[in-house]
Order: sequence, then C-alpha cells, then structure tokens
Amino acid sequence: MTTALGTGGAEMALFRVLNALRPKGVQPLVVSIMALQGEHFPEMGIEIRSLDMPRARLNWQAVSRLRAIVKEFQPDIVQGWMYHSNVLAHLARYFAASQRHIPLAIAIRSSMTIFAQEKRLTRLVVHLDAWLSRWADRIFYVSRLGAQQHTNFGYSSQQAMVIPNGFDCSVFHPMPEARLSVCEELGLSPNCPLIGLIARWQPLKNHRGFFAAAAMLVRQYPDANFLCIGRGCSADNPEVLACVPEEIRHQVHLLAERGDIPRLTAALDIAVNASHAEAFPNVVGEAMACGIPMVVTDVGDSAWILDGCGRVVMPRDDFALSDAMAALLALPQHERKQLGHQACNRIVEHFSLAAVADHYFQEWSSLLRRPD
Repeated sequence: MTTALGTGGAEMALFRVLNALRPKGVQPLVVSIMALQGEHFPEMGIEIRSLDMPRARLNWQAVSRLRAIVKEFQPDIVQGWMYHSNVLAHLARYFAASQRHIPLAIAIRSSMTIFAQEKRLTRLVVHLDAWLSRWADRIFYVSRLGAQQHTNFGYSSQQAMVIPNGFDCSVFHPMPEARLSVCEELGLSPNCPLIGLIARWQPLKNHRGFFAAAAMLVRQYPDANFLCIGRGCSADNPEVLACVPEEIRHQVHLLAERGDIPRLTAALDIAVNASHAEAFPNVVGEAMACGIPMVVTDVGDSAWILDGCGRVVMPRDDFALSDAMAALLALPQHERKQLGHQACNRIVEHFSLAAVADHYFQEWSSLLRRPD
C-alpha cells in the first residue's frame, strides 16, 4: 500500500526494492491510494492498482475497491508505505484475514522536523497511524532521525527498525561522457561549472534558497550554470520563475520532470540538496553513487550519508550554501574527483540496493514463519 505513485524518493525506493526481489520469487501488487502522477514513473513491470481517492480522502467507493483488490489477490503479507497508506494497510489486512493471521508491516519515510506545518488532515492521519502502530508486526524507518522522532511522538517501539534506502549502482554510477552530452543539449561550454538540484517543486525542497545562493555564487564564478530537475520545475510554472533572480535567469535551466536522472546527475560538478527537512534523501545517495560531490543541508540523515564527501551547512542559510558550493568549485579538479570517488565507494559499500532489498526480504520472511 502506498499513498501515491510518482517519481518522488519514497515511491521510487519502493519500486526499486520490489524489482530487486524478483529473483527471490516475490510477487508484489502495489495499491496506490491516489492515481499515478507524472510522465516518467517507471513501473518496472510491477502490477499496480489505484483506489483513485482524490487528495487521499477516504470514501466508500475506495474502501469497496480495496476490499475487492485484496480478496482477489489474497496477499501473504501487507506492507504500508507512508502515513496515509499505513492506515489503510490495517484495513487491507482486515479484508485479507480469514482464518489465518496476515502479517502487517508499516513504513515511515519522513522525519517530523516540520510536523507542525503539515496540513491538519495530515496531522490527524499521523496521530491515527501512531495509535494503530501497536498492532503492526514491523515498523520500518528509513532514517535514524525519523525513528527517534516518531518513537518520541508515540509510535510503538516494539518491532521497530531502520532500513535505509538502497541505490542501484548499475544505474547510478560515474559516466564521464554524460557531461559533454548534457552541455551539448543545453548549448553550454563543456568547461562551465554545472551545479544541480534535483527535487520536485515544493517549499520544503527550498528552491528559493538554492536560487539565492546561486545568485551569490555567480559573483565568483560568472560562468556557472544551474540545473533544476523535477516535477513542477519548468518555465511554464510562474511560481518558479518568480523566485529566480533576474540576473541569473539565463544561467538557470528548468528541465522539469525527466526520465534520464542518472545521466543528468553524472554530468554535474556539484549536486545540492537544500531542503528544510528530510529523512533519508535519495538524491544524496544517487549523486554520491555517480561520483558527484555534494552540498547538503544538515537535515535528516543527510550528513551521515555524506560522511565528509562534500559540505554540510545549516538549513535556511543561503550565504553558507553559496560559500559551500564555492569551496567545492575552488578545489583542484583532482581533489574534487577524489572526493567524488570516495562518495561513490561509500554508497557501494554501505547502501547497495541488493543489501537493502535483502533486508526487507529477510524481515518479511521472518514474519511469515511466525506461528499465527
């Protein structure tokens, strides 16, 4: 059970895990509360159903649809993935249970750093999810910070564990040829600094701060160019254009949602995650797997993932963000490459998709072996 289907980090993490488990005989059915979003979502051949709930608002048609799906599929285990879908996963287990116990696991894919700013309905759902968590057989957290925050909030501490995101290093890896092809596509000199932020357009992702830092950076590096990639990051979005300083508009490339993220990431000199809050951001691990040094804000597990392979700054500090980008650009090229090499090695050694997927498989298997 997932809340939505799009190219966001949580959704992609789910599908990568399920795809990696095909050789083990896992037969998944993904049920999304909301309809498919975006044009570049890779279904990976996994069966998908949707409850078509508008803005994740429960209605009897959706409940009836969920019951029919569960009765048809007859799952051995139910896995929730994000707050809203965790709640409905309890209902899915109820529909699935006949004369045997159906194990239920839920997953928390975010931190609670800005919980007070969430919509009232979302806050109510999180309170409900916390209360229901005592009946879950497993609680999977994607980040250490998220586990601590949610336990303090009232989520059950029983059967809770952290399983970080995993990264497919056969997809995200260094590509020396990517830079030239991207520069040719954008009509840029192959020698100009390329700095990228990959995130959907959302206040939490802090594109405004990134653009402000970029405007400061070009005073030192006037030929720097900035790539913004993600749903909503397009020239036809007036909100985006309004926060791009006039003096750097010709150097900001709004590429919207793309299906070639590995290539675009590998083309960068520096990748940036400027978010105000995160749990375990995929973009950090993906850039590191491509051998790209990063500047990240100190939110969620970002600094722990980076582990010195770049620069860490406090959130909401545009000056520090700009200074950190400048510091990386000032490094001799061989030092920056060495930093990227260290980043790539860290992902391969500690966050491989195969190891993370196997962790889920072992936990699901242990639940299925338990007596009713």
